[in-house]
Amino acid sequence: MFEFGFSKEDITPVWGLPLVGYFNPRPNRGAYDRLSVKAAVFRTGDECVGVVSFDLCFVTRALVKRFQEGVAKAGLPCAGKVIYSATHTHTGPYTTPCFGPGEEDCCSEEYLSDLVAKTVKALTDACKSLAPAELYSTATNCHSLAFCRRFVMKNGKTLTNPGKLNPEIDHPEDEIDSNVYVMAVKQEGQYRLIMTNISNHTDTIGGDYVSGDWPVAMEAEIQHGLDCGVPVMTIIAPQGNINHFNVATDANQTCYAEARRIGKAYGQIVLSALYGLNKVECDKITFANTEIEMPYMKVTDEEYAEAKKVYEANKDATMEAGRDFTSEDIAKCHPYVMKFFAERLMSCRDKAIPGVRMEEFAAITFGDEIAMATLPCEAFVEFTREIRKASKYPMTFVAALAQGEIGYIGMPHNYGNGGYETSPSNTVADRNIGPAMLKTVKDLLK
Repeated sequence: MFEFGFSKEDITPVWGLPLVGYFNPRPNRGAYDRLSVKAAVFRTGDECVGVVSFDLCFVTRALVKRFQEGVAKAGLPCAGKVIYSATHTHTGPYTTPCFGPGEEDCCSEEYLSDLVAKTVKALTDACKSLAPAELYSTATNCHSLAFCRRFVMKNGKTLTNPGKLNPEIDHPEDEIDSNVYVMAVKQEGQYRLIMTNISNHTDTIGGDYVSGDWPVAMEAEIQHGLDCGVPVMTIIAPQGNINHFNVATDANQTCYAEARRIGKAYGQIVLSALYGLNKVECDKITFANTEIEMPYMKVTDEEYAEAKKVYEANKDATMEAGRDFTSEDIAKCHPYVMKFFAERLMSCRDKAIPGVRMEEFAAITFGDEIAMATLPCEAFVEFTREIRKASKYPMTFVAALAQGEIGYIGMPHNYGNGGYETSPSNTVADRNIGPAMLKTVKDLLK
C-alpha cells in the first residue's frame, strides 16, 4: 500500500535579518510573501522516506546534519531517509556566510535553531498524517522562461549575464533544460500534493524584501486554478548556468512583478499538464545514499599571479552604498567586484581550508517510474541531461541544492574561459569533480 503525509511550517525571518544571495548583505524591511518549510512523507510497507523543501537560498551540509540528528532523536520512521532541498530564493535569510567579507554576523543562530525545530515538527506531523494515497506523474516543457546565462562573446571569452542587447554576444555556452516534470498525490480523489522539477534560477526580485520568488507565485496560481489549497513543492533542477534573463530584450526583469509573471506562467503550464497525469503503480519505495570527497579547488601559479595583479590595481575600490551588487557588475568590470574575485582566487592558497570534505548524495525511487536524485550544489544543466539519459526511471527528478551546498559545479570543459560561476575560491570544489559526481548519482539510480 502506498501512503502519503504532508505538513509545513512558516520560516519567514523577523524584520531586519539580512538576506543572502548577492555580494552585500541586505537587512530585510518586511516581506512580499511568507517562506515555508514543506515536508512530504511517503511509505510502502516498512519503507518510509521524506522530501523536504525550504524557501531558502541553500542548506549546508552542517545544517542538514542538524536536521538529520533532530529527526533521529524524534524517532521518526523516515529517519536517515530524507532529502532536504532548497528552492534557492535570493530573498531569504542567511544559513551560512556566502561571499565572505561582512557576512560574519549575518547568520542568526536563533533563526537556525528555530529552523531545525520547525523542520523536525513538519516531518513529525507529516508522519502522523500518513494515509493511503495514489501517485501520478506527467511531463511537459517550457522554452520561454529560462535562458542560458553564460555567453561566449565575440572575443572568445565566456561572460555571465553580459547585459541585455549586448552586441558583443556571439552565442550561449549551453542549452536550457526545457522539461517540466510533475508528480502529484491524490487522496480520496482530491489533490494533496503537486511536486515540480524545473530548471531556472530563483533570483528575479533583488532588493530587501523577503520573498520565495517565482515558486511561491507558481503555487498561488496552481491553487487558484484548482480552487483548493493543495501544497506545491518546487524541486529546483540544476540551473547553475541558467536564469530568467532574456538578453534579446530590454525588458526590466529584476522586480517582484517579474517573479509574479514567471510564477504565474509556470503555474499555467503545470495546470495544463495535469490533464495528462498518468497513475504510477508504487508498491515499492527505495532510498539510497553515499558520500564522496569533494576536494577544494587549486589554482596555478599563473592564475595566482594574475589575481594578485588585479587585486593591487583595485585594492582601494569600495561598494557604492544603497544598491545591490549582482553578477551584472562582473560584466561591467566594476572595480570592487574585480577586487572581490581576485581575493577569492588568492584565498585558494592564502586561506586554504585543511582537511577532507565529504558530501552526501541521495536517491529515492517510487516503483519503476519515478526517481529523485540529489546534487549538493548549483550544478550546470548538463548534469540533468546526463543523469536522465542514464536513468532507467522515465521520470527522474534531479534535485540541485540538496543535502548540502558547495557552490557552482560545471563539467571540466566549463572552466578556464571566464564566467563567474567557475571562478576559483577556497570553498568551491575542484574543477574536475563533475564526472565523479555524475558517476555517483548514476550508481545510486541503478
